[in-house]
Amino acid sequence: MTIMVAFEGDTDLPVIRRLLEDANLPLGHPLDCGGKARLDAELGGYNGAAKGSPWFVLRDLDDDAPCAGKFLAALQFKPSRWMCFRLAVRELEAWLLADREAVSQFFRVDDRHIPVNPDIEPDPTATPVALARKSTSSAVRRAMVPARGRGGQVGPLYEATIIEFGEKAWQLERASQTSPSLQRAREALRVLARRWRAHVGRGRSP
Repeated sequence: MTIMVAFEGDTDLPVIRRLLEDANLPLGHPLDCGGKARLDAELGGYNGAAKGSPWFVLRDLDDDAPCAGKFLAALQFKPSRWMCFRLAVRELEAWLLADREAVSQFFRVDDRHIPVNPDIEPDPTATPVALARKSTSSAVRRAMVPARGRGGQVGPLYEATIIEFGEKAWQLERASQTSPSLQRAREALRVLARRWRAHVGRGRSP
């Protein structure tokens, strides 16, 4: 049994892999949409495919609605039988920040500067950059912080560093204790996995 996955960008994939491992759902073909515009445009197709097999679609909430419930209500989205559609509040970086121990160690920053409740951070993409400015590691600062006079919100190796952090340092168990948004996504995938295994175990076709 594999699960199809669609998401906004490559920084999402390490977290997705951990969530699927936790639910014992082998990853099928990952669909990197390269942003939420394409993901939103293709969501109906993904939902149609989820009538017959498991799907996990992950999107950032961003500032598109005050909360996930209002976003889904406005979208008028009704998940298919085997669809798990989750919103990271407000961005996936908030889920990464939720492992405060790993953030402190990996980015060489005092944990007093790390948000206690990352789900309420207004701009979770900016937060790792702000933390990197306080890092005792010059390599972290060069990678994450934009150079003076060059513009941009993030440093030249922001994405690569975030991916490395997600792959090598971040722990789902710790992060789930801090981010309710992440914990809800974790439980939703576990429920989907149990339902699908029971369905297949009964010998029914999808």
